[in-house]
Amino acid sequence: MKLKVITIITVALFVSCNSSEKKQDISKVDETIASKTQQDPDLTESMKRGKVIYTDFCVSCHMPNGKGVPKAFPPLAKSDYLMNNRIESIKSIKYGQSGEITVNGITYNGTMTPLGLEDSEVADVMNYITNSWGNSNSNLITAKEVSEIEE
Repeated sequence: MKLKVITIITVALFVSCNSSEKKQDISKVDETIASKTQQDPDLTESMKRGKVIYTDFCVSCHMPNGKGVPKAFPPLAKSDYLMNNRIESIKSIKYGQSGEITVNGITYNGTMTPLGLEDSEVADVMNYITNSWGNSNSNLITAKEVSEIEE
């Protein structure tokens, strides 16, 4: 019981740390979404939906700022893996991922369970994360593209 209480307190402290930084990072993402409005309304709407999905499914591991958790969960912010491995990144969200991957020169060897998302939701979260936190991708990821990717 004592271990549970300590674990809960530790998690609460971890989540609450840097709350002002997290608010700034979320504001920057909102600005990015707003700037995409002028470029491609379909991408903008997909990113808005993707932000909601990210908040529901991804934020606990990859954090509100997309920086992940060192040595545990890889960053999505300015992620070379995410931006250079489009199909593998989609597969990770759609089917889960296990084993070694290298992100920004650091090797991670963990497991990401399948999230149970629809193809359209995978596309939306991919559009959101590939256009947030220093990432930029003007090539819209569609549900059709996601549906064609097999495990």
